[in-house]
Amino acid sequence: MRRGLLIIILTVSLCGIMSAQSEFMNGYIIKKDGSYTYGQLKFTSKGYTAKECLFRWFDISTEHLFMPGDLEAFGFTHGMRYKSVFDGGVKVFMSCLTDGELDLLYDGSRMYLNGMGLDMEPLGSNAGSVNADGEMVIYSDYKDLIEKLPDPDNKFSVPSDISLNPEKMAEVIASYNSSRGVMAQVFALKNPSGVYEEMRNLGAFMSNYGVLAGMNASRYDAEKVNYSHLGFVPEMDFFEVTPLFGLWYNRPLSRKKDYISAQGEVMVFTTNVYIYDERETSYVTQRSDINLSYTGIKVPLFLKVSLLEGSVKPFFSAGGFAMFNLGAKYSREGENEDYFHVVRPFTDNTILLNTSMFGALAGVGVRKELSPKKSFSLEVRAEYGSGIYDREGIKQKTISFNLIAGFDFL
Repeated sequence: MRRGLLIIILTVSLCGIMSAQSEFMNGYIIKKDGSYTYGQLKFTSKGYTAKECLFRWFDISTEHLFMPGDLEAFGFTHGMRYKSVFDGGVKVFMSCLTDGELDLLYDGSRMYLNGMGLDMEPLGSNAGSVNADGEMVIYSDYKDLIEKLPDPDNKFSVPSDISLNPEKMAEVIASYNSSRGVMAQVFALKNPSGVYEEMRNLGAFMSNYGVLAGMNASRYDAEKVNYSHLGFVPEMDFFEVTPLFGLWYNRPLSRKKDYISAQGEVMVFTTNVYIYDERETSYVTQRSDINLSYTGIKVPLFLKVSLLEGSVKPFFSAGGFAMFNLGAKYSREGENEDYFHVVRPFTDNTILLNTSMFGALAGVGVRKELSPKKSFSLEVRAEYGSGIYDREGIKQKTISFNLIAGFDFL
């Protein structure tokens, strides 16, 4: 019993820890030599600057921590780019809105020009002077600064509606780079929660969890193979159908969502068994009415594989399960009739039952996406497990067929 409860607690705790972790999303790092490495980035930043970058090549590979001094930049495939810059004498990763010969960076409250001799020059209403590409530029405000940026071929013109709107300013600086023959990249202006929600809606690398309900049809088989020391053991050969309810947690293991994932479940069920047993010897006929009921928790752990894309996804699963008896009631009432037809009633409420049972499972099912965040699944599952008696000398097994409906929410 203690071992069973411990496994359940650890399983639930592991699911909670995994679901509480920051999500990894598709991204890349840019090294000092300008080379790109693609993989996954942990989403840890709470704003437009970050103090570190946590990278891994794929879902279950080793995580690597990079500081601003280690990289040129990093970015999310469908989101922002963070570039390594000095901010107040401290090197940090800062959101880069435009990456070119002249960069535009943003810390959430102010934009900066960096490159061509400009060293994190803030854009605002204040006057100043900078050395831009070897030319001294004295300006009265950010508009004046941008208008006076070196333009050898006179191909750049400042829009009349220029403002301190980050998205519009990113296009202006990209246009300036283009006028100098430099292809500039413009990156998303979205705070981390915006990227996070977008990636959730796209369904990338997201763990999910949900509820399940179904029916369990179990066949119990038990027969004694050694009669010398066992005493009375009810022999079984019947089906029992019971409802089951539970929770599940699923974690993708592949870079292709839902291709292969690990799933853990916790199910609660109750079983009630009635057995009539009649035995004859040379001297006595014994008749017994046996009632057995127990409440248990089943913890399946298995791999789930889906080979098709689309809103309807067939899948199959394989793994194992552990079942724990949380409480059982056993009662046996009967009578002994001797050779002279004298009947003597008796009661026997003692029997040894396993506190745990282990086995293997395999299943096939289909999952239907109802929305980017919700889906419904239906699965047929077969299980093979050990028996319920805690005694040697008994040949026993349990074969179960489950029909399980699940509803998940990210």
